[in-house]
Amino acid sequence: MKVPEFIKKSSTSQLKIDKNTVEHIIDGAIVINSVELMLNILKKFPAEPNLVRIYADLLLKNKMPEAAVKAYNRAAKLYLDSGKILPAIVAKISQWHIEMPSDQHVQSFLTELNRNNNKTLPLGHFFSKLSIQELKALCSLFENIRVPSGHVVKQIGDTEDHLFFIVSGQLKDSIYLTLQNQGKVFRKPTLVLAENDFFGDIYPFNKEHRSQSYIETLEPVELVRIPKEKLMRICRKYPNIELGIIDLLSVRSLTNSDESSDMLRQESRHKFILSLQLEIYPEHSPDQAIHLEGDSEDISIGGMSIIIDSTSVGDSTPISDLDKTIPNAKINVSVVTHTLLLKISGKIVWSREIVQNGAKTSAIGMQFDEMSPKIRGLLFALFSSLD
Repeated sequence: MKVPEFIKKSSTSQLKIDKNTVEHIIDGAIVINSVELMLNILKKFPAEPNLVRIYADLLLKNKMPEAAVKAYNRAAKLYLDSGKILPAIVAKISQWHIEMPSDQHVQSFLTELNRNNNKTLPLGHFFSKLSIQELKALCSLFENIRVPSGHVVKQIGDTEDHLFFIVSGQLKDSIYLTLQNQGKVFRKPTLVLAENDFFGDIYPFNKEHRSQSYIETLEPVELVRIPKEKLMRICRKYPNIELGIIDLLSVRSLTNSDESSDMLRQESRHKFILSLQLEIYPEHSPDQAIHLEGDSEDISIGGMSIIIDSTSVGDSTPISDLDKTIPNAKINVSVVTHTLLLKISGKIVWSREIVQNGAKTSAIGMQFDEMSPKIRGLLFALFSSLD
């Protein structure tokens, strides 16, 4: 049975403040409208970030913006301390909506985010690669929504026009994949999506995708929704965000089936497996090129991911040192075929150490230098034909 909403003049004597009560406040079954009462509850549970954020929302509702800024800031810190990446970002965005942050404040939050988050999580890795301007641009697109239990978020056949991040709560994802050249539908096991998961098959941007999932909430859920059209626009300005989106969607966590994970990976990435010759010019020695070989992992309108061939890395420059040397370096990539030599220039916007075929190597993200839309389209068509 739903707990009734408390009136504004509720006092602590009317409400037994225990963990069960706190859970009801957090899930929305109990709504507190008194700033004084909420403050008394926080005195008993000062380190519960969800309560601090609810308190901040209440302060803002009661036109107390300065106090709300401090409360949102504290909520973000508490979320980070407990490893909750998305809730921390959402709380911080609420703070920034009241008080426009300086670049220094954004950088401070990024540093704290990178220090606290688990980079083995896809979302942690994604946000750790963003610059100040990229984080601000991406967060400006966030649409925060709350959905009750038992609500259908996405049906099979719906247009995939949003990317969703799960802030809190759980959803059930029943995946259906159409087998090629057959008129049948193959149903994958039901998956449970929770905090730090994400969904929305929106890539490649230039293709219309239809949902192959039936997603409904198992409990009250908070989501961050990003419209595909708006995301496309900022990716044109910040190609590194697009590279991050490709990487993020390619490693969507599927707990029940490696096979379904592989199939989703193939659908969400635009893959081009080509042998490449690389010339890398580090910032500290721009006249001394590092010559390596590698394979393209995927390509987008703004750049591509490349796996470096570990056998081409000299003994004098181990992989661990290479990762420290190449960030922000200029790079020239050559694609050599029987009929042509294609050269593409750009810069390295991220790198990470990976293991491939039992050996350590590096994966790098290349951002293309500025090119006209016609040349970019020609490049994409050419890569498609080469692949």
